Amino acid sequence: MEINNNNKLESSSYQQRILITGISGLIRNILFNYLIKKYSTKYEIFGLDQHLNMSIDKFFQCDVTDRIKLHKIIEEQKINIIIHLAAQLENYPDIEMISHVNIDGTKNIFEAPGVRRIIYASTIRTVFGYLNYEPYLSIRKETFDDITMLKNLQKLTISNNPPLPDTQTSGHEVYSQNNQPGNTWSRTVWLSHRDLCLFIDKVLQAPDNISGIYFLTSNNHRRWVDLDDAKRDFDFVPQDGAEKL
Repeated sequence: MEINNNNKLESSSYQQRILITGISGLIRNILFNYLIKKYSTKYEIFGLDQHLNMSIDKFFQCDVTDRIKLHKIIEEQKINIIIHLAAQLENYPDIEMISHVNIDGTKNIFEAPGVRRIIYASTIRTVFGYLNYEPYLSIRKETFDDITMLKNLQKLTISNNPPLPDTQTSGHEVYSQNNQPGNTWSRTVWLSHRDLCLFIDKVLQAPDNISGIYFLTSNNHRRWVDLDDAKRDFDFVPQDGAEKL
């Protein structure tokens, strides 16, 4: 997850306006409702999606690749925080459309006028290439020896481990349609709905000068990515874990 701030814009005491892109996805019933319930007086929440007939208030139908319309909405509604979740999944058959939405659309978001904070959720598939090498390969194959290897497991960090995509895993495998961790090795990077909302909550309350890229998962057994940066900057400590369910 990436947190980007425009430090040239100063925050103020008036009710801040949050725009959540990709509101028709699973996140609609999680983060949107969470923020509405908890922060109805502090934040004004807007939704944006390319699909029509969304049954929520303050909704705008717009594709993030439509730069002119997108920027007009953001400017007219005085949006100052964007939670960017709109994306085309990797298993979509048209690679050009994936690039158009995920790259060009995201570029439009980051160049939007008047926005002071952007929270951008990517996919942990950006480091799935490490699973082709030990000790992470043993986690993938589920042959990992907890007794001899878990204590010394070197977790991936943002600063020390650059993106390393994996071309061997089907794109749809990493996108959960519910709040369950599943029964395969992928449960090691499972993120519960509650922990997702908790992290976003922490970010919204944090000072504007904090920004960066962060791994985000629940506290799962054999978790192989490091969460220390998120704890340091946002005091984020996951409340759930795949093995607790």
